[in-house]
Amino acid sequence: TPSYIITTGKRMAGVSMALKLILKDKVKTIHIQNPKLPYEYFDLLLIPEHDNITAKNVITTKGALSFFNTNDLKNFEDKKIKNIKKNKKSIILLMLGGNNKRYKPTNSDYYYLSMNIMEATKNIKGHLIILPSRRTPLKSIKILNSIFLKNSEDCQIVNSSEKNPYPNILTIADYIVVTSDSVNMISETATLTTPLFISHFSKENGKIYSFLNNLEELGVLKTFKGKLFLYNKNKLNTNEETLLKINKFFGL
Repeated sequence: TPSYIITTGKRMAGVSMALKLILKDKVKTIHIQNPKLPYEYFDLLLIPEHDNITAKNVITTKGALSFFNTNDLKNFEDKKIKNIKKNKKSIILLMLGGNNKRYKPTNSDYYYLSMNIMEATKNIKGHLIILPSRRTPLKSIKILNSIFLKNSEDCQIVNSSEKNPYPNILTIADYIVVTSDSVNMISETATLTTPLFISHFSKENGKIYSFLNNLEELGVLKTFKGKLFLYNKNKLNTNEETLLKINKFFGL
């Protein structure tokens, strides 16, 4: 019998609850994110603070938990990816989201983003790498390709048929731009020392707005307004801080 069961997602929340009912005090259950089930069925819940949930068995986290931090990136280095930097230009990584529960970006949104990011790339004489996500519509990728075709020497789009270079590609990025819908990617890149900029398809509101606004106030990120620049970036230490809170909660 395990001492701890760690789960995440709605489906696994039910599994965790069932195992707790069966094993009772023989196991401690930890669920990551809002389980959408009564909290008393779990020993501990790890929920992003922007969800505004409080309970005696809830530990809030600044953004989502990350699979890595700056130190871990040393293990992700990849020679093939590092070869991109032969031109000695600054590498700008654009991590592109797309359709989500709050809104669906239009073709015009992708057009204006591509124009702005290309202009910013030219201003610092950099090299742009675009990493689409599964939520990025194929039609939008075609729009990006048509715009960047004239600037092929300074821009490349990672094809979905290629091996996903993430997170290895973070080891060569000098600037990171992430669309505001990608909360997990924002949380992960916020743990790095690389300058982080957030581009908005649509004006955010509610808990996402509060989350992004808080990180900007803390000096973790900047809003992308067509320019890229260096700044004294503070980084999140969500994993380390959460681990200390967990140990204290269980008296370890």
